[in-house]
Amino acid sequence: MPCFALAQTPPWPTAQDIDRALKANPFPDANRIGLQPIPRPPRVEPQRGAIDIEALARGKVQLPNAEAASGAAPIPIRIFITLDMPQASLQLLTDQAARAGAVLVLRGLKSQSMRQTVAVVQELIGKRRVAWVIDPEAFTRFAVRHAPTFVLTLNDAASDAQRGCNAGCAPPASFVSVAGDVSLDYALETIQRRMPQAAPRAEPLLKRLQASPAS
Repeated sequence: MPCFALAQTPPWPTAQDIDRALKANPFPDANRIGLQPIPRPPRVEPQRGAIDIEALARGKVQLPNAEAASGAAPIPIRIFITLDMPQASLQLLTDQAARAGAVLVLRGLKSQSMRQTVAVVQELIGKRRVAWVIDPEAFTRFAVRHAPTFVLTLNDAASDAQRGCNAGCAPPASFVSVAGDVSLDYALETIQRRMPQAAPRAEPLLKRLQASPAS
């Protein structure tokens, strides 16, 4: 026959056991606690060139190695791109943006990954000085439906008006755009042919491209 054994109930401490334990290990009083030194938090030195991931996650940001897109002089030309475009096109537009002083605008993250986006952007721009921003609202404001799209604002007031602006607040008369897998100089020449009054804005950008050798 099988044999069964009953589990024994563990003994509970008596009042005398508790008193002895308290006398051997008393709780510290407030004075003793106040005398204890407070450990200093570890010092973390910021790395040079570190990426502010929290800032990137807030939606509209400037990526590392970039010129200030919102400096004293508004930048008239924006190139709307995606990181899924052909690599040759991205390299050409990055180089031309650096030479002309254009801003490259991303809608969002590559593969929904902040780290992957930053890694791809850093590899793409290298040591070139070119402005990059993540600004999904700008795609709506300037009615951008395809990448790349080149947007030239027609006056500084129109360029300034886009900052902090909601969808639909960029009137068509304030900018002109060209969409297609073309170079920046081709887009600017096309803009001038379509809208001659845009020449004062487009010609200085074309001169920068012609004066600066391709890297």
